[in-house]
Amino acid sequence: MHRVGNAASETGDQLVVQLPLSEATDFDSLIGIENGLIELFRKKHGAHVDGHDIGPGRFNIFIVPNESWAPALGRIRAFLEFRGMFEGVLIARRPGGGEHYEVVWPADYRGTFEL
Repeated sequence: MHRVGNAASETGDQLVVQLPLSEATDFDSLIGIENGLIELFRKKHGAHVDGHDIGPGRFNIFIVPNESWAPALGRIRAFLEFRGMFEGVLIARRPGGGEHYEVVWPADYRGTFEL
């Protein structure tokens, strides 16, 4: 796994947008999603994209909220919906700089979350 980026949040929270990978995955499109989120938060503020990593079967984009994580989550969801990228996507929150992640989207997710 390779991680690009490393910043701290004022609140200590971090969001991770996790997109599934398969043999048919277009990596340029994943980087396009990351770049789109960078632009979104450059215009709307409230958070910034802190890089990405690639793990087994998943592409993670790290987002650091400047304030509460909830408004950033709403913007991420709206962006992904606009891009038609909701299939298989998980969004997790790591509260207060801790080590454990909790899935915040989809709200009814009951599985485990791994980077």
